[in-house]
Amino acid sequence: MKLLIVIVDMERKITLLLALCIMGVLASCNDEKKEEEVDNCAEGRTGNLTLVTRMVHHQRPIVGCRVFIKFNALEFPGEDTTKYDFAFSADAQSSYASVDSLACGDYYVYAIGIDSMLPPTNWVCKGGLPYRTTLSAGTDSINVYITEGD
Repeated sequence: MKLLIVIVDMERKITLLLALCIMGVLASCNDEKKEEEVDNCAEGRTGNLTLVTRMVHHQRPIVGCRVFIKFNALEFPGEDTTKYDFAFSADAQSSYASVDSLACGDYYVYAIGIDSMLPPTNWVCKGGLPYRTTLSAGTDSINVYITEGD
């Protein structure tokens, strides 16, 4: 009789262990599906979002910068501006530049400007940052910190 109880108890433990293993496998499969479904954004100029950028060097606004944007990127694509998907500029008297018609998604924003308070041999400043948004409409703004390489 004791042997029968021990066998039944072991069968229950094995059944419970198998059920937990199956649940774990199903849960991991479900997580993979969620990761694949995360990016529902078509990065690029297909939305109604305006991004306003402000270029800053050592807390000073830098006017007249050229700004480049890479769609579907969060990593720095490099200094070769031909690798970027779109370019726009700030006015000669403004540190602000904006791009309209963006969709939600991932972007890398890179700016190049001149800090006239530096010696001419070192006055070109550049830098960038990744930008991720879930917005598809409205206006968003970011500071782009640029440097002469220090």
